[in-house]
This record gives sequence, C-alpha cells and structure tokens, in this order.
Amino acid sequence: MTSTRLLYNDDEYIDGLLESSPAIIDAIYRQFAKKISSYILQHGGNRKDAAHIFEIALTDIYGYARRHSIELTARFEPFLMLICKIAWRKEVERRGMDLREEAEAEIAALDNTHLKYAREIVENGNKKRCWIQLYYQLSPACQEALQKALIRPVTDGAGTDPQPTAGLPPELSAPCMATLIKSNLTQRSGNGMMPGNIEQAALYVMNELPESEKQSFEQLLNEQPALQEIIAQGREAIEWIRRSLTPDNTKRELMQLLADMRQRWFYGKERDTNRMGWYVMGITVLAMLIAGLLFISPWHKDVYRQFAPTEMIHHPVPDNDTSRLLHEASRNFNRRRFTAAIQQLDRVVQLDPSNSFARYYRGVSLVEINRQPQAREDLQAVFNSNKPIRYDAAFYMALSFLKERDKQRALDWLLKIPPQAAVYAKAQKLMEELR
Repeated sequence: MTSTRLLYNDDEYIDGLLESSPAIIDAIYRQFAKKISSYILQHGGNRKDAAHIFEIALTDIYGYARRHSIELTARFEPFLMLICKIAWRKEVERRGMDLREEAEAEIAALDNTHLKYAREIVENGNKKRCWIQLYYQLSPACQEALQKALIRPVTDGAGTDPQPTAGLPPELSAPCMATLIKSNLTQRSGNGMMPGNIEQAALYVMNELPESEKQSFEQLLNEQPALQEIIAQGREAIEWIRRSLTPDNTKRELMQLLADMRQRWFYGKERDTNRMGWYVMGITVLAMLIAGLLFISPWHKDVYRQFAPTEMIHHPVPDNDTSRLLHEASRNFNRRRFTAAIQQLDRVVQLDPSNSFARYYRGVSLVEINRQPQAREDLQAVFNSNKPIRYDAAFYMALSFLKERDKQRALDWLLKIPPQAAVYAKAQKLMEELR
C-alpha cells in the first residue's frame, strides 16, 4: 500500500521537493515512475537508466527551484516527462547511440515559459555534473585548495564567501583552476588559446591577478572573444563547484529518500526486461512462482534477513572530515563490515551529535551485530527527530525486537509508520508476515 494523498495544485510537487517531503516524493514516484521507466525501456535503456534519469530530473528541478522561482501553471506531468526525455536524449547522444527522432507530445502541453524552465533545468544539471566530475579528477591537493578557496564554514548563515578566494596563495588555487578550465576546454575540443592566457585568466577569475597586470589584461579581454569565453568558463566553474560543495542538509535528506524510492520502484526487478523475450519472461515468472511456493512455509523463513537489507547512500561532498568519515562508513556498511562502519560513525557523531543520518546507520549496524540496547538508543533518537528518516528508524526498531523474537513490540513499532512514509509498504508486508 502507498500514500493516497491527492495533489490539487501541481506547485505542491515543487514545494515537496524543496522541503524533502516523503509524502510528496512518494506521490511523484507513484504517479510518474512507471511512465518514465516505460519510455526509457522503449528507447534503448534499461531499468537502471530509468532510475538514474528520474533521479537526476528530480534533483535538477530541486537545484533550479532553490535559486529560481518556478510558477508552475501547467500540469506537472508533462513538465517532468519533458525534462526526463531531454535528459535521456542527451545521455543517448553522449553514449554515441542512435535514437529515432520524434516530436515530444509534452511540448504541445507547455507554454514557452515552461519549455524554458525545462531546458534550463536540464542544461544547468548537465553543467553541474560536468564541473563536479572534472573537479574530482583533480589531484587531492587541488581539490582541497579549490574547496578552501570557494567555500568557507557557515558562520553567518550565508555559507559561502562572496569572493572566490579566502586568502589562499595564488600559486596553489589559480593553477588548479587553470587545470580545471583546460580540462573543460579539452572536452569541448578546445579553442586554440595559449596556456599562458589560461593561467592568467585563472588568476583573474580567482581575484588573484596582481593590480599591476589587471588593467592590461582587461584591455586584452575586451578585444578577444576567445579570452572572454575562458573567463566565462572560469566563473561558471566557480559557481557550480560552490553550489555542489556547499552543505545542503535538505538535499542530503532528499537523496536518501530517492535512494529508498529507487529500490522500491525501479530495482525490484533486476532483469533488463527490455532485452528479454516473452518466452524468457514466462520462464522467469514460473520460476518465481515455484520459489514462492517453496518459500511459503513460515518455519523455513528468516523473516529478519528478508526485510533487513538496506544500502547506505552517501555523496562525498563537501570534502570535510565528516563527509570523508561518512563516505568510508558507507563503503564498510555496504560491504557488511558493520563493526568498522560503527567506529567511523562514532567519530561522525562525536563531531556532529545532531547528525541523524549517522545515528540512523549506526543504529542499523548495531542491530546487525546484535547490540540491540545501544541500537535502540540511536534509533529512538532519530525517531524523536523531525527528519524524513524517522520512520525508517521505526522500521529498524521493529526489526531489533524481531531479532529477539518479540513480535508484539515489533508490531507496535510498525504501527507507528504512517501511509505517507516511504517505508510504509515494506512495513505493511512485514506486519503480514508477523500476524
């Protein structure tokens, strides 16, 4: 069973993404995920492609709406579908695949304003991914130098320095920016500029060009369109790297919700049905039915192991101690090295006691190694918070009691999970097993 919430104003979809609302995101997946999946499967992709395109469409809408006011007077469905279709066509083009040309039906349903929104959302998302990919191809020293130059700790609510640099020596940050610009120009086939001009342009965009050289450089800039393009590339790099590395707790929660939805709506069937004949599908379904019949006997089930598996999703930005620890913890967690994951999550909680994400996965890890009292302390704290993962914590509280064969207390916790929670359907299935 899923959320039955009805949305009478399509703007609520945008608001729900901006607020990382489990109910709204559930409604988005329930109403549109299968349609996007069907389109991707019919146009050369597979289920993983569909999940990827759907997620980047939603995160790109989130990123755009954070900085621009989107007045959605059209329906959300054609708007989202068009963004996904444009994104998929660009991905197909990147892979060098052929995709037949066809008119997108959604264009007729959207006015020029909404078409502009859609194209800008896809374009901005592609720029962000391009620059952050190039950033992570830099050496660790360059990554650290640019991060220190572009991001400063949140002390005044702003989170970023209005100037690109914060006193970092130009002999380190500017050459790193020059390398970044060169990499981007190489991807775009270059424009014939000499490396010296790029080095000087990097100093200029990082506000590190000496005053004695600035006037002559700006005069040269007015005369050379190619140099103007390099400056534009440098400023674009600063903008997108800063946006990507600046801490955003709401986006982190959104990414966790999307990861849960991905498992539920796209990865339930691992096979690529786009490439399977009906005969093979029939054999697969028959095998599943037989396996289901064999699995029906409750005394042969390990119900905990059936419902416990989960994945720790973490994107290593910004590049600070907490993020690095979470990244290492996620690697250990996903490889079932729970003791090692707990050690790293302990350090995260020491650095940031309010980090519900770390406490949740530490609680799950503690459940896995049968340290139930300590696990429940973490899971209870997450449940008492107002974070979207509070109901995931309730689900693992139930599993902790299930490991102790206390079905009644497990059911009590499952009953705390409301229909709008992403984990609600999974909780209902577990309740059916326990009753």
